[in-house]
Amino acid sequence: MKYWILTFVIFIFGCKNNREKPTTLEMNEPILIECDSMTKKAEADFKNGIREYDILGTVVMTEFESFYWKFMEEKYKVLIKANDQPSFLEECYAESMNYEIEKVYGVDFIERTIKEARIEFKKQK
Repeated sequence: MKYWILTFVIFIFGCKNNREKPTTLEMNEPILIECDSMTKKAEADFKNGIREYDILGTVVMTEFESFYWKFMEEKYKVLIKANDQPSFLEECYAESMNYEIEKVYGVDFIERTIKEARIEFKKQK
């Protein structure tokens, strides 16, 4: 009887320790290290005067879109770019650059400037 209880206890604790740990990404994973380097590159580029606001996804280029992109470059010195199939690293860079721009101009920067540009666009028509 004593051996049965001892065997049962060893079995329970043995199974408890053999559980697989869920996989998590460590900060030393190569893809995250590369993303971090792209984030740092975007921050450095921003400090050096590069202002590229990336739109991730498909953009239909209308007459207003063309006007808006020129408006942003002339008035705010921000170059608008679009990428409909960015790689992971391109996304890392774009998100970081967009964040830096929004820190300076505000989170609602794009919405606000679109409204400004629409007013200017209507005036020119």
